[in-house]
Formats: sequence, C-alpha cells, structure tokens
Amino acid sequence: MAINLIKGQRVEIESSLSRLVVEMGWKVNPNAEPPYDLDASIFLLGNSGQIEHEADFVFYGSSNRIPALDEHGNQLYDRDGNPITRPISLDKSTLGSIDDIGEDEDDTGEGNEEIEVDLTKTSDSVKEILFTVSIYWDPSNSNDPRRKYNFGQVRDAFIQIKNAVTGDVICRYDLDEDFSTDKGVEFGRLYRRGSEWKFQAVGEAHADGLEPICRKYASKFM
Repeated sequence: MAINLIKGQRVEIESSLSRLVVEMGWKVNPNAEPPYDLDASIFLLGNSGQIEHEADFVFYGSSNRIPALDEHGNQLYDRDGNPITRPISLDKSTLGSIDDIGEDEDDTGEGNEEIEVDLTKTSDSVKEILFTVSIYWDPSNSNDPRRKYNFGQVRDAFIQIKNAVTGDVICRYDLDEDFSTDKGVEFGRLYRRGSEWKFQAVGEAHADGLEPICRKYASKFM
C-alpha cells in the first residue's frame, strides 16, 4: 500500500528497489490562452548542495540527451516525423521526461511528467536528486500574458514514487499548500544516507519560477 506523505515527511526506499519512476502531475485551466506550460527539472546535487556538472541539471533544454524509446526499444517520433530525445544526467542514472509528455491533447487541463531513476547508476558524488516543476513564460517578452500565471491556478499537484518494474506506487505527496504567488516549486527529493536512499516531501515554493531554483542549486553555471 502506498504511503501518503505530508510536507516534510520522509520515507525510506527499500534497498531492493533500485529502479524508480518519479511521476509529477497537476491540473490547470484547460481554457487558458495561451495554455499553461509546466516543466519538470531535476538537479543531482553533491556535498555542496549544488550540481557539480552542467549535465546534472536534467531539464527540457539540456544538450545531454539520448533517443526516446518505446517499451519495445523503438525510436519515438513527434508529429512532424522528427526523432524524440530525452535529457539524461551525466552518470546516466536519471532520465528526464519525454518532451511534451504533459501536453493536454484531450483538453482536460491535466499534465504529468515521468522521470526514470536507477539508483544503482548514481555517482558516488551525488547525494541528492531534487525534483522541481516551474511555469514557463518568455522572460524576453514583457507582454507575455503567461507572466501572470502562478501555482495558485494549478490544482491537484502531486509527486509519487513508483516501482519501475511493477508500477506499484511506493509513496505519494499531494501538494495542498497555497502557492498563489509562486511560479516554481520543489516537489520532493531523493537523498542518500550512507548506503540507504530516502524520499522527502518538500513543497518549497519560489516566486520567479525556475531561475531562483537554478541560482540556489546551479549558481556556478549561471
């Protein structure tokens, strides 16, 4: 049975569970124009609490990528016939979500992103894997209407950890805090304590989206 967490709570990941799927989901107003664009970003942090390599910032704009494959190992393509790729961490332990996996093609306002993590591949220098979500807008366009969007208009946001082999949910955190002025949120983190891994529900918000999160965890690459 899945363990339901509240903000700040932790749960130990059993040592036999090395391959995980981290799913983050939400609902937004399906009639918003322009539509919401929420993106997952992952930071693999060292002892300093910062990423040590640029490729340990796993996000949609990363240049460190591999082909996106289906369950049979076949290359996936977008609507225009272009091969789809996925961002991956330097140690190849963390595979970012497929671009646009959260597109709301059925107009329900629901979105989700899935990240694959293989703890057996995690570099010894990585002490924590942080999972964040931010609302995208064009910072170069002062008239971009998406500037007014925030997590106060995002409903039913959650993060859950699943067994990648069986699909069973290990734990889940439903973010029910008020983020009405914020555009970026740290959902949760996997962290190492000796030979053990644990998951913590975080729920820490940032007013200006992804940029302050990057300043906090990837400052030397900015």
